[in-house]
Amino acid sequence: MGKLILVRHGHTCLNLPGRDERLRGWLDLPLDQQGMDEAAQTAERLANYQVDAIFSSDLRRARQTAEVLRRRVRAPRISSTADLRPWNLGVFCGQRVRDILPFLNLLNQHPEIAAPSGESFYQFYGRYSRRLYSLLDLALQTPGCIVAVTHVRNVLASHCVIEHGNPERVPVRGGPPTGTLVLVENQNGIWKMRVDAGSARGQVPPPMLQDASTPVLAEARA
Repeated sequence: MGKLILVRHGHTCLNLPGRDERLRGWLDLPLDQQGMDEAAQTAERLANYQVDAIFSSDLRRARQTAEVLRRRVRAPRISSTADLRPWNLGVFCGQRVRDILPFLNLLNQHPEIAAPSGESFYQFYGRYSRRLYSLLDLALQTPGCIVAVTHVRNVLASHCVIEHGNPERVPVRGGPPTGTLVLVENQNGIWKMRVDAGSARGQVPPPMLQDASTPVLAEARA
């Protein structure tokens, strides 16, 4: 059939607004109550689709989201993988974004440089790209939908992966809210991305995925 549904996991205690936002990265955070509510809302939207398999980042916030989805759509099981984790920014995880912005900008400008105790952007992109391609191949062979619960940086990178674009042009800001469904559909041999008509907490889906080439302006991180 050719349909992959990317799901951004639910809200956590570090998904703070504005200047208080902290970098999550590979920290193994659970969902907070808002995140659990979002997961339930996302599950209701996902129930509109025939789901044949669910994959998930192996970080706790993604696995919790995936389990809520699995129970609602009665999928047989969840396949967890570290390939769906976000960019590992090592020692910067847990720190306020505004305090470490110079270091993050440096890593964005030099994607070959690994974060201390972490990985380079190129390493992240290669890891995620391989997994995304395998999920797209599986979606082509599956009558229903394949679901992958992942993180905002992965969603932002996805349009570049499927268009074989320049990894250095992956946006470092923006992205859909926690709990959003993003549909990746094969139309006449071409993969297209769009945000599901509904969105978490009743918010209007952002325009960044209506056209894979649309620039992103609002700030958000994995």
